[in-house]
Amino acid sequence: MQRTIGQFTELGRCPKKRGSATTLGRLRELGAGCILILVAALPRGMAEDIIVIRPPSWHAAIERWAEYRSAQGYSIAYVDASHSAEAARQQILELVQRRGQPAFIVIMGDAAPTVPDGPYQPTFYRPSTALVQFGGDRTIATDVPFADFDGDEIPDAAVGRIVADSAEELQAYLDRVLAFESSPDFSPWRRDVHVVAGVGGFGMVADTVIETTTRQFLAHRIPGWCRLTMTHASPSSKYCPNPERFCQCSLDSLNAGGAFWVYIGHGHVRTLDWIRAGQRVLPILTKEHLAEVDCPRPPIAVFLACYTGAFDATEDALAERLVLQPGGTIAAIAATRVSGPYGLAVLSDGLLRAVYEKRLPTLGQIVLDAKRAMLDEGGAQEEPPSDRLRWISAIAAAMSPEGYDLRAERQEHVWQMHLLGDPLLRLRFPDEIRLETSGRAEPGKIVQVRGTVPAGTMTLELAYRRSDVRRDLDSIAVDWDSYPTWEQYQERYLRANQPVLVRDQWQCSAGAFERDLVVPPDLAQGKYCIRAYVEGADGFHVGYAEVSVRPAAEATE
Repeated sequence: MQRTIGQFTELGRCPKKRGSATTLGRLRELGAGCILILVAALPRGMAEDIIVIRPPSWHAAIERWAEYRSAQGYSIAYVDASHSAEAARQQILELVQRRGQPAFIVIMGDAAPTVPDGPYQPTFYRPSTALVQFGGDRTIATDVPFADFDGDEIPDAAVGRIVADSAEELQAYLDRVLAFESSPDFSPWRRDVHVVAGVGGFGMVADTVIETTTRQFLAHRIPGWCRLTMTHASPSSKYCPNPERFCQCSLDSLNAGGAFWVYIGHGHVRTLDWIRAGQRVLPILTKEHLAEVDCPRPPIAVFLACYTGAFDATEDALAERLVLQPGGTIAAIAATRVSGPYGLAVLSDGLLRAVYEKRLPTLGQIVLDAKRAMLDEGGAQEEPPSDRLRWISAIAAAMSPEGYDLRAERQEHVWQMHLLGDPLLRLRFPDEIRLETSGRAEPGKIVQVRGTVPAGTMTLELAYRRSDVRRDLDSIAVDWDSYPTWEQYQERYLRANQPVLVRDQWQCSAGAFERDLVVPPDLAQGKYCIRAYVEGADGFHVGYAEVSVRPAAEATE
């Protein structure tokens, strides 16, 4: 089998070599058409909840994970890995025809034989008509057909690939999954989201749109009770560290652990983007830095970037390496080919909605829901597109070539954005605390907070709101081209990622509480937020409220 990426021989360059790939027409000639009629009438989820594609010799490595999933109420059917993607799909369709549609497809094994004579499960390829116009590859590597039972190019089940090269590597990853799901650690890391962003480089107008859109998503789609950190390679951003420390700051945010670690920017198989500061070119993150990654509380990595999930490349892609190494992330969502700002924005909107609004229980269901929403043109989703999403679509249409097909771009992101890891990975969501305050406070005086909480360790914080301008940071003068001022970037960056003004922590009993927070006497007039976090024995609780701070004379008007 030839692969479309070929050899990557120069760091940071997009590939030039493209091999042949199985086309959509050829796949349909192999029998998908006749099976489509049979599958269309089948009920969902009858017998096999999970179909696992794996080399038979790896069965012992799967046994503990299989017992764990069975105890959760799942039934499992197995398909032998094949050196033909279509042959493995035919086995799946035969199971579906006999037993009904599964909820999950788990592919265990890499898509390319990176280990000599090692087992692997090839993927499918689909032709690009949209992203190829912007320098993308002619074909897109995709696992979607494994989970597409009616041939409409929309996944019908959650699909994930565990890109192991050996039974030992597979078992080590599955053991980490079981440890992650059974972890009793409900300290505040579970609310953390870390974002690392490069610079667009698409032009002033496009970069402005992308940066504005990113800010809106972070401010409005991620709940206020989350603790968000940002590391941004733009010299105008208050979240830009000392360029020499950018890579270390990215690693630190990974190792800090959290619910999610998100990268936004350019990417390649072996590296993320580079920072150009003055005459120096400095890395954000490369494969050489992965040895320094050690996440005791591993996040889910989301790469909104090109090629970082190219599991069919002749070497393991960056996201693959990050998931499989012992101290790496617990899963990753990443692209196999060139991705675009519009498609990634739509996908991100769906992911955030599935996590924080729908609270879907598994990572596979979250990705599936986001992908199906991208192609939903019949109004099947519970909610219409948000105003922000309509605005993004309008901007994308205005900035695209005449006749450009935005739906085709969304389809190509459905094909190429992949879950690397266990799609049955269960996320833990908090219960919410209703916080009550007077709504107003004066500098130097108290703001009283009330609510009802379970027993545990309670943390109460008065902090800057995420969407607000920090005037205390914008006053710091910095010069991107002057090396002696780089440390000023670091000072501003650290302060920007420490928005908490007052913190109070105590052991609380179950029931009603009432607590006073003292507002700093020099705090500027404006709106601020109050965040609550309760670490319990069996879970965690969160709360969020806003308070307006005004001097006494204005507060009485």
